[in-house]
Amino acid sequence: MAFFKSLFKREEPVSNVPPDDFPDLYNGMKVEVLTPANALIFVGRIRLSGPNQVDILGESGGFIPRAVYNQKVKLRCFQRDGDTFTLNGAVGPNDPKFWRIEKLRSLQSAENRSFFRQNIGVEGQVFSDSGQRFPCKVLDVSAGGARILTSKLFQLESTFQLEASLLPTEEPFTLTCRVKRTEVRAQTGSPMKKFEYGCQFVEVPPREQERLLQAIFTHQRKVLRARREQ
Repeated sequence: MAFFKSLFKREEPVSNVPPDDFPDLYNGMKVEVLTPANALIFVGRIRLSGPNQVDILGESGGFIPRAVYNQKVKLRCFQRDGDTFTLNGAVGPNDPKFWRIEKLRSLQSAENRSFFRQNIGVEGQVFSDSGQRFPCKVLDVSAGGARILTSKLFQLESTFQLEASLLPTEEPFTLTCRVKRTEVRAQTGSPMKKFEYGCQFVEVPPREQERLLQAIFTHQRKVLRARREQ
């Protein structure tokens, strides 16, 4: 009898209400839509649509690729102060203007601290504590930091000023960087060495944080547009 009861046992309904520690979402919030392996699909903005789900609209009318129903995705959401958090979800109903992401779940804090890094390859300069200026190349940039190549040696956990124009039409950024990782790069046929730094940005003002995000999203749109034209 217990066997037959189990056949007809109804599943407990799953709550659509997110847990108490679920991050705050709001209309217009910037977001990167990623594969589970962190490959960028597109960038957009959130439109709240119901409990435990959101619609993602293209950023400034940007291109939205065709979605596959129930495909798994990650959402990297950018708060107004530049901090990020990451959500898991699945694609629901969609059309050329938006993707609906359902079954949202917050990821662990270690995942939330990781940022998508945008390859950028622009020239800039770094300033030491003594005010010396050295040319550098910004290899990639994220909302939280950058990877920088220069001939100047800095110690781990030391700070320096980075000045670089991420977009040709924008004013240059001046950002305080803290060295978190160092790698020595030898130059072929030259005794000179260069140093590659993985850096964390320190105390970026809210307005500059917003401008930084806009620059990153502009580069991302260019990359996605180039992929479509191949």
